[in-house]
Amino acid sequence: MKIIATVVTLLSLSQFAAAGVNFDQAIDVQGAIKSAKSADVSVPEAKFGIPVFSTRDCKKITFTETSPLASPEVKLESREEYQDCQNFGYPVGQICTPRFEYYRENAQIVITEPRLLVPGQTETFEVCLWGPFLNLKQVTPAYKYTVNRVLNVFRLTPQAVPAAKAAAAQEFCRLVMDGNFCVYQCKDGSYISKPNPFPAIPAPNPWVGPIVTPCRPTVPFTPLITIQD
Repeated sequence: MKIIATVVTLLSLSQFAAAGVNFDQAIDVQGAIKSAKSADVSVPEAKFGIPVFSTRDCKKITFTETSPLASPEVKLESREEYQDCQNFGYPVGQICTPRFEYYRENAQIVITEPRLLVPGQTETFEVCLWGPFLNLKQVTPAYKYTVNRVLNVFRLTPQAVPAAKAAAAQEFCRLVMDGNFCVYQCKDGSYISKPNPFPAIPAPNPWVGPIVTPCRPTVPFTPLITIQD
C-alpha cells in the first residue's frame, strides 16, 4: 500500500510540475489550470480508410426497332461501408466505428443519331452504379458506338455495323475436311468445325461399302463472339 501511495503522489507532483507550479510559493490553482489549458496537447489523428464493403446495382436497357432514341431513366442505388478508426493510446487502443455512404443515380441512354434495326433485332446495354462510379457496358450492340457521358446520361453515337456482323452477312467458309466432322476454313484464316449430321454408316456386308453423306460445301461465316464481364 505504501508503494502505491508513493506512486500516486509522484504522478500528482509531475502533473503540477508540467503545469508550471512553484512549490516554494503558495499554490496558485487558477494559474495552474490556465497554464495546463494553454499547453499543446497532441491528439492522435483519426484514420479514414477505404471502403470495406460496397454494393453494386446494375440494370439492363434494351432497344428494339420501334424504341425511341432516348431510354427511360432507371434508378440505381449503391452503399459503401467505411471503418473510421482512431488510436487513443494505451490502454484504450484503437476504436473503430462504421460509417455508411449512400449513392443514387437515375441513369439514361440516348442514341444521338437514328440507326437501322431490322424487325426482331434488339440492342442491350447495362448501366451499373458501384459506389460513386456510374458506368455503361455494351452487352449486345448492333453497331459500334462512341460513348460520351454527360452527368447521368450516356450519349451513344453509332459509327458502323460491327465488322464481325458485316462479314457474317457476306462471307462464306469452304469445306476442307469431310467425315464425322465438317471442317471449314474462312477467309480470315479461322476454322469452323461442325458435327456431320449424317456421319458414315458402316458397311452392312463385305460387298457394299460404307454409306457416306458428304458435308455441305460451304457455310456462312459465324465467328465465335465472347462477351466479357
